Amino acid sequence: MLAPFMVAVSGGSGSGKTTFVSKLKERLVHQRPLVISIDHYYRDLAHLAVDERARCNFDDPESIEKTLLYQQISHLQSGYSVERPTYDFATHTRTAATERLDPSPVIIMDGIFSLCYPELLQLFDLKIFIDVEDDIRVVRRIRRDTAERGRSFESCASQYLGSVKAMHRKHIEPTKVAADIIVPWHSMNERAVGYIADLIQLSVQRRN
Repeated sequence: MLAPFMVAVSGGSGSGKTTFVSKLKERLVHQRPLVISIDHYYRDLAHLAVDERARCNFDDPESIEKTLLYQQISHLQSGYSVERPTYDFATHTRTAATERLDPSPVIIMDGIFSLCYPELLQLFDLKIFIDVEDDIRVVRRIRRDTAERGRSFESCASQYLGSVKAMHRKHIEPTKVAADIIVPWHSMNERAVGYIADLIQLSVQRRN
């Protein structure tokens, strides 16, 4: 099996990374891309009381079990399947269920920390940063967390003001310098999706 083409997609919380990756996946149907969400690699906080879990800083790169993430990405890159953990955002714990991920010609890692870890950066052929203003991102984040993760508006706002904004400026925004491509995503940027999909397809063809 030929080495897969590895893509990392980063950007602030609420920037539209997952939408971008979904659109990119639609354009790469013949390459059958595997998408890996970093969110499932948050550390299991089952050993903490419920109120303690809520006070943890989930916007710090250290909240991810990066050793496991690196191991599984490396295994997939080498052609081996892995059992990916499953994270429950409502309880801040990992469930007992895992999901089998199989190697693919294109592997896309999606998450705010995708460009944060030097050991992971060396694995990727293309690094993308989705760029959106803070005001737009916070609205999107609150909408997502209340609708999909069972959180109240008050807890979302408190978390944003207490840690998300500061952590973005400290850890996420600086990773732009590691990106090969910065994509403005204030609204749907279909042209950028098309260009990047073409680039990936051409790169995969050259490897064949």
